[in-house]
Amino acid sequence: MLRNYVIIALRNLHRNRYFAAINILGLAIGLGSCILIFSYVKHELSYDKDHPHADRTYRVNQTAIWTPTGGIMSSTSPPLAYTLKSEFPEVEDITRINTPMPQIVRYDAGDGEVKAFYETEILAADSNFFSFFNFPLIEGDPETALYSANKVVLSEEAARKFFGDEPALGKTLLIGDDRIPIEVSGVTAKQPKNVHFHFDYLVSMYTNPAIREFEWSWIWTQVVTYVRLKPGTDAAALEKKFEPLATRYIAPTFARFGIAYEDFIRDKDGWNFYLQPLRDVHLYSFRTGNRLGPTGDIRYVYIFTAVGVFVMLLAIINFVNLSTARAGSRGKEIGVKKVLGARRHAMVTQFQMESIVVTLLAGVISLGIVELLRLAVARGLGLEIPFLSVWGADALWFFPLLVLGVGMLAGAYPAFYLTNMEPVRVLKGKTAGQRRSRLRSALVVAQFAIAIGFIVATIIVYQQLDYVKRVDLGFNQENVLVVNHADKLGERIDIFREKAANMDGVVSASIAMDVPGSVPLEDIFMREGSDEKYPVALMQIDEYFVQTLDMEIAAGMSFAENDESDKNKCLINETAARLFGWEPEEAIGQTIIYVGDEMRPKEVKGVIRDFHFESLRANIPPAIFYHSDTKTWNNNRIVALKITGQSVSRLVADLQEIWNDLIHDAPFEYTFLREEWIQKYQQDEKLGGMFTLFTCLSLLIAMIGMVGLVTYSAEQRRKEIGIRKSLGASATQMVLLLNGNFTKLILISFAIAIPLSWYAMHQWLEQFTYKVGISPWVYGIAGATIIVLTWITVGYQSIRAALTNPAEVLKEE
Repeated sequence: MLRNYVIIALRNLHRNRYFAAINILGLAIGLGSCILIFSYVKHELSYDKDHPHADRTYRVNQTAIWTPTGGIMSSTSPPLAYTLKSEFPEVEDITRINTPMPQIVRYDAGDGEVKAFYETEILAADSNFFSFFNFPLIEGDPETALYSANKVVLSEEAARKFFGDEPALGKTLLIGDDRIPIEVSGVTAKQPKNVHFHFDYLVSMYTNPAIREFEWSWIWTQVVTYVRLKPGTDAAALEKKFEPLATRYIAPTFARFGIAYEDFIRDKDGWNFYLQPLRDVHLYSFRTGNRLGPTGDIRYVYIFTAVGVFVMLLAIINFVNLSTARAGSRGKEIGVKKVLGARRHAMVTQFQMESIVVTLLAGVISLGIVELLRLAVARGLGLEIPFLSVWGADALWFFPLLVLGVGMLAGAYPAFYLTNMEPVRVLKGKTAGQRRSRLRSALVVAQFAIAIGFIVATIIVYQQLDYVKRVDLGFNQENVLVVNHADKLGERIDIFREKAANMDGVVSASIAMDVPGSVPLEDIFMREGSDEKYPVALMQIDEYFVQTLDMEIAAGMSFAENDESDKNKCLINETAARLFGWEPEEAIGQTIIYVGDEMRPKEVKGVIRDFHFESLRANIPPAIFYHSDTKTWNNNRIVALKITGQSVSRLVADLQEIWNDLIHDAPFEYTFLREEWIQKYQQDEKLGGMFTLFTCLSLLIAMIGMVGLVTYSAEQRRKEIGIRKSLGASATQMVLLLNGNFTKLILISFAIAIPLSWYAMHQWLEQFTYKVGISPWVYGIAGATIIVLTWITVGYQSIRAALTNPAEVLKEE
């Protein structure tokens, strides 16, 4: 019986191959899009699921104490982990990960050649790290690899970089400026992509001397803490038990520095600890951050899932529309079958089988579409999507279920609708045309509304991306070359800056702790004569920094050349001036005190006009700038060069030569400030690219459906057109008649799409502190685009029908 259904289905498809081809093509594009989006969603949802006891493992987050408005951050203090394990029986085990500063790693093979690389992917971990996280070793024993200090586990790539194909186990590397010897105790296999952190160097925790130095401190928040709870533990109930920890341990720590804990947390709603499930870290850390690596965003998973559903829905609507439109031509077939005694369920099965065959053929074609689009999607989302991984083991159930589900869903209404017709009325040519027409119109409106929504979303995403690229950041990011890790030069950093500043192609050069774009350090300051203490961002800059980045001075002046008194002075930004209660002019000459160094207050010499430290998602923080010679917090890590932009490759080569003359075993690395800022919006660039792709696909599906509908509509109205033309109607009037109904439907869909798309894009823009408004012309462009594409798509069929000789049509009747 099944074979018979399939044969009949194939015959019907061949008999109506024009409309079958339209259905198959539309469904193939929809299925291909759905499969590609599924592969992305599957990848994002798979993070951290393969770690041991992942369902009972949590990351401990805490109040973001170093920001003025609080929030939550993923960094905690060293003593927290052991306190949780000793005081709460619900905690089965704990582990910690620290992120040391990037370091130079060297290997001396003994033949006079020293390999040296500047490495950023360095983590320090407790000895039980491998009992928490699934990173199999191809060399070494995970039980003992981190058991003692000065041990390191390498990634397979790092081991190959130093040792080639030789075994790495037991060899010695030198890490940092002090060249601390560390023994290779293990090598990981290729690390999976779907984990929330990766590393090239995993050193034992106490290899980092800062851990021992600050292990007592509850306010040195430089480690990430993980806990494994005992089976059956209620994480929410346990979290509430953490509340007394702040007053018990953290308040006394502040007291050691003469800071009242109550004053410090006044605007932060307390100092609390939170348990975040390990499996949620990747997708739900877009607000808390992930100290160990980049994060995903569950909102993008929702967005792309919705896009996949809508694109698939467009294809299904096409199928339903064409199936119901052709009800009249299939009506006599149904009537005859019913008169001859065919049962309804048999006819429903027949129509469903036709739908499934169409979907199966579309599914086969979709494989080719997936392969054509796979590389573009992988590049757009920043993922590796090999062809086999798109399918993988999940394809054994996903693809058949998708084809079967789409086939049955697309064929359900036509099957039940067509088989519900009364045989006598059908054989007389009487079908419920008006009701059928209303359904088609509603589905077309839904199609157009979805397409308009895609167009609006794409335009607004690119508007925002264009805005963040053009907005005045308060400094110049063009033609600024940043020499990184300049602290490795030590006292020779001034020599490097001076030589670089005198080079052809260099306008000015500056030494600083950092440049705008990175998350600034924060510490506690107060104004003289007040007990109010405030967290303020801080930087160290020299006298050339303001001019190198083309910043503006709102009041006072910047640091001066060779002025020793500047070591006792500071600059602040406008936001800091307001925080301390001053207008920019009033701030000049005022005194600011660093709570950690009250014996050396700083006089405000100038106020820098506000500039953005981070992306436009963040507010501009209050900031204070010490002279780089003070070296109060950290070494000066960069040299920023304002360049002319000419002969850049020659300039870089000359800079590297100067660098190598000053330091022999530290690699020269540089970036461009503009590129660093563009990277901040990489996720949004991906979103824009994917919206563009799927907007084009959705429009293609919609227009394919329009071709089928207008073709059938023109065939059904040939007699009407012939009569109108014989009564004097022009070809233009006939084209307007055929296209006018679609235009009305577009206007209705436009009215539906406006509020829905406005709400969706308003929600997306809310993540930016500085953003574009949603302009009415965006909707005008979207509506006009749909109207023009629809008229172009249906124009040929409409004109062909309008130019038909009425005599031939009426003669046939």
